[in-house]
Amino acid sequence: MMGMALWHIDAEFSELRENISFKDIGNGVLIKSAYSLISTGTEKLIACGEVDNSFLPFMSVPYMAGRFSLPIKYGYSLVGKRTDTGQFIHAMHPHQSHCKIAEKDMAVIPEQLSPLKAALISNMETVINAIWDADIQGGEKVLIAGFGNIGCLLAETLTHYGVSEIHILEKEEWKKEIISSFGFSTDVDIDANYDLAFDTTASKTGLQFCLDAVRSEGTVINLSWYGNRTIELSLGGSFHYGRKKIISSQVSVIPEKMKNSWDFKSRKKLVMDLLSQHPYEKYITHIIPFKETPDFFQRLRKGQQEKGLIWSIKYE
Repeated sequence: MMGMALWHIDAEFSELRENISFKDIGNGVLIKSAYSLISTGTEKLIACGEVDNSFLPFMSVPYMAGRFSLPIKYGYSLVGKRTDTGQFIHAMHPHQSHCKIAEKDMAVIPEQLSPLKAALISNMETVINAIWDADIQGGEKVLIAGFGNIGCLLAETLTHYGVSEIHILEKEEWKKEIISSFGFSTDVDIDANYDLAFDTTASKTGLQFCLDAVRSEGTVINLSWYGNRTIELSLGGSFHYGRKKIISSQVSVIPEKMKNSWDFKSRKKLVMDLLSQHPYEKYITHIIPFKETPDFFQRLRKGQQEKGLIWSIKYE
C-alpha cells in the first residue's frame, strides 16, 4: 500500500507526493487517516521557509521528513483508524493519508470523543500548558490577544477553569462578531489592569498591548512562536516599574511545578475528557479535503485563506 503525504517543496509551492511502500517502513501499526489539524501559525512559518534548521531539535515532529530549509513533510495533530483493531487513535504526525505508527506514539481515543474533535488534542495540550503556566485559580480578570486556533480554544477552556471575565483583543471586525456570538467580550481597555494576559498573535503589537494592559506584578503568558523573526518591545515604562512578568509557554515540556502530579499521558487524558464534555467543535470553521491542501497552503502563504478560526483536513 502507498500513502500520499503533503510536502512543502519550497517557499512558494506545496504538493502531494506518494509515500514509500509501508511494507518497507518496518514495525508499527498501519493507520488510515481520518482528520488532521492545521496549526496555521507554525505551519505558515514552515511552509514559507521562515524557520532555521537550528530549531530542528526543538520543533521537529515525529515521523517528519526533510528539513526546515525545505523541502519538508510536516504536520501536527493527526487522528486515524487502526487497520488491525478499528480503533481511532491520535498521534503527532505530518499530514498523510496512511501512516505506520509505533504503539508508543499513539493514544486510543475514547468512543465518546468524535474523530473530528480529537484532532484538536495537540492544540488543547498547548492550552492546558498555558493555563498551568499562568497558575489559574479562578476569578481572574483575563485578556487574550488573538482569537485564532489557540485563542478560541483557550477562551473556551478558561471558562471551565472558573474564569468568568474574559476579554478578547482582536483587530478583525468579522472576528469580533464571532467572538460576541460565543459570549466573550471584545471591550478591551489598556488601562483595565488585567490580572493575566495571554498573547497568541505572534506580533509585537499584540505582545506589547498585553504587557501594557496587565496590572502591577501581573503576568503575560506568551504562546506565540516567531521562527526566524525578531520583534522589538518597549520595556522602559510600566513593565519595569510594575514588576510585570513574561512567561514563555510551550507544549513539549510539562511545567516544572506540575511534574509531580502530571505527565504527558495524564495531560492527554485531561484534554480528551475536556473535549468529550464540551462543544469545542463549534470552533472548527473549515474542513478541507486532503487533496486541496496544496492550494490551501498557497493561500495561507499569501494571507488569502478564507475567514475562519480552525482548519481541519479530512481524508477520504
